[in-house]
Amino acid sequence: MILYGKPVAEKIYETMQKEMEGLKDRPFLAIVLVGENPASLAYVKLKEKIAEKLNIGFKLYHLPEFSSQESVEKIISELNENKYVNGIVVQLPLPEGMETEKIIGLINPKKDTDGFAYQGIGEFPAPTAQAILDILNFYKIDLEGKKFVIIGHGRLVGQPLERLLLKRHITASICDSKTTNLKEKTLLADILISATGVPGLIQPDMVKPDAIVIDAGTAEVGGKMVGDISPEVYEKVASFTPNPGGVGPVTVAELFKNLVDASNEK
Repeated sequence: MILYGKPVAEKIYETMQKEMEGLKDRPFLAIVLVGENPASLAYVKLKEKIAEKLNIGFKLYHLPEFSSQESVEKIISELNENKYVNGIVVQLPLPEGMETEKIIGLINPKKDTDGFAYQGIGEFPAPTAQAILDILNFYKIDLEGKKFVIIGHGRLVGQPLERLLLKRHITASICDSKTTNLKEKTLLADILISATGVPGLIQPDMVKPDAIVIDAGTAEVGGKMVGDISPEVYEKVASFTPNPGGVGPVTVAELFKNLVDASNEK
């Protein structure tokens, strides 16, 4: 079964639009992008398109690769004080040399629609992590007793997904760059989630036939966006998210859901 993201995202947008009818002012999203990372540019363009479709305010602060950290911090400070801005997104990754933790730590938790402060003082779950769970729920995939394996333990996917699963009393096995027996781990997975950005990392011999495979990785190869899962894997497993067209559209929908929730709390 192919786990397409579009119908999941459409259901989220449908619920959102009903909630927006009761808002006095339309939600407003500000995105800070530094540099020309292809994956980041693609996501920002998609977010702008969705914002226009939903009649949501949108502004992109696009800074050159060589911009100073102080210039980024100044923009965030101004957005924090702007009462018309409901959500602030710093598009990652930031250029080498910038202090990512410090920069995203400056975002007002009530405007942190990317969920970086979630489980701390923030209020919104990380969009990609929530998207993965919503996809599984939409396609009625039973999580009870399933062996979860997460490849990649970054702040955007792996870490928040692990926390969301723990809230459901599900303990996932975590693999990262230090894992030496990756194939041995992945072959145990009933539900395998990969979020590394390493193209074709997961090959057919690394998954069992009845596995459910979620591809949350993004990279550019030859001008095309690709994921962590080799297409040959699709023919072997029980279910999979295509890439593109799987987790990505739902991630964007979750971001806007967080934005509307932030607007409701205003």
